[in-house]
Amino acid sequence: MNVSLKDIIPNKNPSQFNLNKIRFKISKKVESYCQCNQKNCLICARKRSSSMLSMKNSIVVDENSPVSKRTVEQPKPIQLFNRSISRQQSNHLGRASVNISTTNTTTNNYTRTRKTSVESSPPKDNIIGKHSFKYLYVIGKGGFGKVWRVEMKANKLEFALKEMIKAKIISKRSVNSVMNEKYLLEHLKHPFLVNMHYAYQDRENLYLVLDLLRGGDLRYHIGRQKRFTEEQTKFFVSCILLSLQYLHQNGIIHRDIKPENLVFDKDGYLRLTDLGVARLNRDSSPSDTSGTPGYMAPEVMCRMEHSFPVDYYAVGVIAFELLLGKRPYNGRNRQEIREQILSKQVQMRDDKFSAKVQDFINRLLIRKPQQRLGAQGIHELFEHPWLCNYNWGKLLNKEIKAQYIPGTIDGNFDYQSQISADSEPQEEASTLLRRKSVQCLFEGYKYF
Repeated sequence: MNVSLKDIIPNKNPSQFNLNKIRFKISKKVESYCQCNQKNCLICARKRSSSMLSMKNSIVVDENSPVSKRTVEQPKPIQLFNRSISRQQSNHLGRASVNISTTNTTTNNYTRTRKTSVESSPPKDNIIGKHSFKYLYVIGKGGFGKVWRVEMKANKLEFALKEMIKAKIISKRSVNSVMNEKYLLEHLKHPFLVNMHYAYQDRENLYLVLDLLRGGDLRYHIGRQKRFTEEQTKFFVSCILLSLQYLHQNGIIHRDIKPENLVFDKDGYLRLTDLGVARLNRDSSPSDTSGTPGYMAPEVMCRMEHSFPVDYYAVGVIAFELLLGKRPYNGRNRQEIREQILSKQVQMRDDKFSAKVQDFINRLLIRKPQQRLGAQGIHELFEHPWLCNYNWGKLLNKEIKAQYIPGTIDGNFDYQSQISADSEPQEEASTLLRRKSVQCLFEGYKYF
């Protein structure tokens, strides 16, 4: 006769019932019923290994219990017990029975205890986290935190680790920006981009593990060199265009091309980084003015529809700055720069440089995007007389010797002195991180 769980537990006052009186055992009778011989069948598994316990939808109560020597069909509320017993079986092979001892505890209390123990279990060894890296020293500073040079303990490989403080991200309303950057990076891989290897988080910070480039960014070298030759500028521009070609082929507008986001590797090749404000072309909004004043295209600054030509405008500004040591439009804020752009069209005129490079830059700086070089596609830039004879295949394979080799400078005192100390997040913002709803904003921020 089948007996339900209600027949085992008295009806008068279930909360006072002591589970010590019940001992679950494996039913020996059930073993002969199952002949499925499936790997996921616990009964058949015991037949293959005498040391393995099995239990499938049946229990036998203790002889001292109200019902003795009766096979009982397992009801749904006991499902958690079945899972917990299976975990104990794997740790204690060879035992003939499993005792569940809970003093003066109801079934609901036992359920809560088991859930807590599962959630607090240590992470698996193959999960990447802060413990996976040895922090060497700071090599940079961003808007949300620091960039570290780290060594992965497992394989001794070195990476750049971008550490971003969640409280700062929230206070600057940049959650969408950092989540978007991680999403784009996990789908991109190119020799002229700073590629992502891992992403993870803890309660306070987000972490991006990226390629380690030890040559410093272009802004640092502009500050040291002031100006570059035309051949050096051509090499830099060519590196930038290869990275933009890859992004644009994938429908992505970078929207923040500037010297700070162009980093040298040890061989002198420039690689593009920071996709925080990058967008798919179809997702760009006229009201979105993300970017850096001075390198921001007029159509973005004036809140107009914009597309890939905004990146070409920034390339023209950088080329202008590399050759002449200054930007075409300067101002203390975005409003002053906007007024200068609207008041006049800057033209590069300098006899020190070839007419080809001047024409290249002037056509990139045209205010109307429909008339700008590249309006019909990036192939217009590759086919311009200044670049048309460049060996793009060798450059892509990094077989061309760089015109300017910065060497390794991330440990230099001069470079380190530019990295200011990072301020601590405000206490008010930090308390937000204790809320589950706030942590849900960063859900899915991982990449292994």
